[in-house]
Amino acid sequence: MKGHIRKRKIMAVTLVGSLANFLLLVFKFVAGVLGHSSAMIADAVHSLSDFITDVIVLLFINISSKPKDEGHDYGHGKYETLATTIIGIVLMCVGVGLFWDGANKIFGFYFRGEALESPGKIALIAAIVSIIIKEALYRLTLYVGKKENSQAVIANAWHHRSDAFSSIGTTLGIGGAILLGDNWRV
Repeated sequence: MKGHIRKRKIMAVTLVGSLANFLLLVFKFVAGVLGHSSAMIADAVHSLSDFITDVIVLLFINISSKPKDEGHDYGHGKYETLATTIIGIVLMCVGVGLFWDGANKIFGFYFRGEALESPGKIALIAAIVSIIIKEALYRLTLYVGKKENSQAVIANAWHHRSDAFSSIGTTLGIGGAILLGDNWRV
């Protein structure tokens, strides 16, 4: 019974996070396109990775909550450790991808003379909304992860926090480009 309650709490917080991540993904992508902000579109990709890690947590929580059986003398709890590892790998890949995209745009601007559009205010609003929502998700998910002693949920909470941090960078970049003018667009 206790394992069933734990699983329900973990599933609930992860479903809340996945719904928020999906809505943020759509909002950021639309704001990035309408606001001419490649930084916001990159932030939308980061939200996509959050959505994917939520799905990973949901899948692995179902597996790890199974009781011990003939082939698993100590239960299936190690699958939660595997989920944590996968989330870490996804985070690393997204970080490398965001770095690559940003570096490519900067290189194109300075060395190939490629133009950069000035971002719109909707992109700035989306970045600020993202910071608030992702920090709230981090706190809620971390609370449940610690209470239920779930490393996968705690890792997912930190993924929410990393998205909040990347949105802070996005906010500063978009805000700087808007407030400081065309020379600061890059």
